[in-house]
Amino acid sequence: MTRTRTAQRGFTLVELMISLVIFSFAVAGVLAVAVSMTQGFREQRASVTTESAVRVPLDFIADAIRQSSPGSPANAIYDPNTCTITGIQVYNNATTPSGIATGTDKLDVIFASGAVVTSTREIYNNNASLTVTDGSQLSAGDSIVVSNGTVGMLARITAVNTNVLTLVVPGTCGITLPANAAGPYAAGSLVIRAQHALFYVGSVSDGGSGTNPTLLMDPDGKESTADAEPMAEGVEDLQLVKAEDINGSGSIDPEGTTPAAMAADEWLFNISTDAADPNATLRAVRVTMVARTLSGLIGNLKSYNRPAVEDHAAAAAASDNFRRRILRQTVEIRNTSASP
Repeated sequence: MTRTRTAQRGFTLVELMISLVIFSFAVAGVLAVAVSMTQGFREQRASVTTESAVRVPLDFIADAIRQSSPGSPANAIYDPNTCTITGIQVYNNATTPSGIATGTDKLDVIFASGAVVTSTREIYNNNASLTVTDGSQLSAGDSIVVSNGTVGMLARITAVNTNVLTLVVPGTCGITLPANAAGPYAAGSLVIRAQHALFYVGSVSDGGSGTNPTLLMDPDGKESTADAEPMAEGVEDLQLVKAEDINGSGSIDPEGTTPAAMAADEWLFNISTDAADPNATLRAVRVTMVARTLSGLIGNLKSYNRPAVEDHAAAAAASDNFRRRILRQTVEIRNTSASP
């Protein structure tokens, strides 16, 4: 019996090598797409995280502006801790406190905190004790505004005994309190829980050798860098635009769109030539923040820069790898009875 050998055929070495090269190109293409998509998702998450982190402090500042100057339509609240009279002040291109980012603005505001309102049961004459109608919602460490409905005074509580408040009285700093035959603040004056704070952009250590631009809040208004508390990392610009009734018409002229019209309208600090009128009535504030991601894009791309906002010119073109988000909110001021 004769056996027939069947011919067997396989890949040659050359064919195998060519197949491996083609397969390697295919795998490399898939990996490149996967890496690109992963990088894109990471950058998008960083941008979304940055925007989300800034929305909360933006809403907080907007609420502070909305509730600014409690009990004082005249926008006049005396704070003996800082020796200032203010309800809300906007400082364009601020230079203090130390460490404030160049070209950014600062907000100095005394605002109602927590909707706690009561009244005095006796004359208050800047002394260390005050009896109120209801002290149940006040506690040591709180600050209050005592107001006659026009001019207020800020005081800090050190102790609460039922309805008797013990207050810190650091003096008057030479500021004249309201004239009243029964004392500066008669029985029945408003007592409102409040806070005096500064908001500005500075920098905070990133835990290594660098720093991150950060939105800061000074909770006692003293312009002390040591007291400043970080609100949101990555905020590199805070711009504030005021709406002032300069011509006394009872309304705000619409914002212009050309340089000449912008210079003539009643929105101030949206262009570099604007100057505030100290006698005008402040009606609204527009708050704009520029937030950047905390980590830059991979590679030395240098394809991004801080954009121009209001009267703050943009940074040098294509100067870094950080993506930005711009958040903006316009807030009417309620307590001064002067909203648009």
